[in-house]
Amino acid sequence: MAETRNVLLYLIQSLDGYIAESDGTMTWLQQLNTTEADSAFQNFYSRVETVIMGRKTYTRATKRAGSYPYSDKQSFVFTTTMHDTEDRATVVAGDVVEFVRQLKQEKGGDIWLVGGPDLFAKLLKANEIDKLIISIAPVLLGTGTPLLNTNLKDVPLNLIATKKIGRLVELTYAVDHQ
Repeated sequence: MAETRNVLLYLIQSLDGYIAESDGTMTWLQQLNTTEADSAFQNFYSRVETVIMGRKTYTRATKRAGSYPYSDKQSFVFTTTMHDTEDRATVVAGDVVEFVRQLKQEKGGDIWLVGGPDLFAKLLKANEIDKLIISIAPVLLGTGTPLLNTNLKDVPLNLIATKKIGRLVELTYAVDHQ
């Protein structure tokens, strides 16, 4: 059987577990930008062939960048409220888990789950997330959008790498698909 593609969650979160401020912005990240972090992201991004995300992440990323920032990658946006995009991203309104299972069976490189706590939780519960690459930023937000907004029970993770990247600490975990 052919090797399946990996779905990776790659993100930066505050030390207290938030991935965005309460209004969805991430201005706190701008204060942390370093050459090392930019280089680490570019290295990661060069290995990714496909990006997947929820509608809110898509909208925020496009607004923040001024245009769709992942036009050089195969892109899918999971939503039931949008029907099309003005860029290269394909809208998917069906069963997210089944779609990702099929996507993982196709030829290609890594799949980056760009964002969406609901999407992350749904795919994690279905054992479709393979690795978590989470950089911890030296900031406490106190409130905002948490990485997880649902209770998950017994999701075993195996720490496979730690790395200091400028002011950040990057933790890489493999999800144990028992």
